[in-house]
Amino acid sequence: MKNAFRIVAVSTALLLSCASADSGSLLISEDREIQMGGEYNSQLLQEMPVYTGDVRVNDYVTQVGNALAVNSGRPTLPYHFTVVDSEEINAFAVMGGYVYVTTGLLRASASGAEVATIVAHELGHVSARHGVRAMETYLIEKGLTDLLFQGDQTRQLVQGALSTLSLLTFSKDQEREADSLGVQYAAATQWNPWGIIDFFTYLEDAGGGPSSGGVLSQIGELFSTHPANPERIANVTAELEGMGIAKDDPDYRKGLPSEDSGFAAMKAALGG
Repeated sequence: MKNAFRIVAVSTALLLSCASADSGSLLISEDREIQMGGEYNSQLLQEMPVYTGDVRVNDYVTQVGNALAVNSGRPTLPYHFTVVDSEEINAFAVMGGYVYVTTGLLRASASGAEVATIVAHELGHVSARHGVRAMETYLIEKGLTDLLFQGDQTRQLVQGALSTLSLLTFSKDQEREADSLGVQYAAATQWNPWGIIDFFTYLEDAGGGPSSGGVLSQIGELFSTHPANPERIANVTAELEGMGIAKDDPDYRKGLPSEDSGFAAMKAALGG
């Protein structure tokens, strides 16, 4: 009965969060969003080194991401998960279901729950269509909205948007929303959502990660434009307590190396 109650509670919270997410769009349809996301991905991959080493690394991130996506606010999007070969501790998402994590983040993670909750946070951005909102704002401010209706101008629009790179960072309110959505997606997938608290705490103690000075730094390190870690820790802690999920709740997987062979193999493949 206890487990059944918690599953119902998590499912109800998930439905409420999806209903309240800022998912509306005035200009960009879902089909156009997916098309633009593909163009973003194509252009970003020209600037970032994709990890092409041990397949266990990409396979683990994709497996975790796909499972979370099923329980996200937009489960039918064609999601893509890419590992970027960089020591920067970073993760980000662009419109249309494209999510990126760095090898630096994976090396810094101590459990599958930490990886899962960070990926779930990025899926929160996708579900709430934060990237779409940013693109629409850019088009309106630049007076380019008419190009949406003049044949296929996707490549040109994305090139212009990427030149600012501000479209790949989000407001503090949007980050708070992604935190909230992410922990609910993680819980619905039976990952212990306290993993994001563990990772926030690690970053607070470590003081961030190295910066390469490349496109990832220009996009912004994972927490450089986010609410301060102590604030985020307090906000998410209060939410998890409200959801009735204890830090060591046995109903949710932590994904420690001793219990998660996929996470252990991924870490071994990265040499740490």
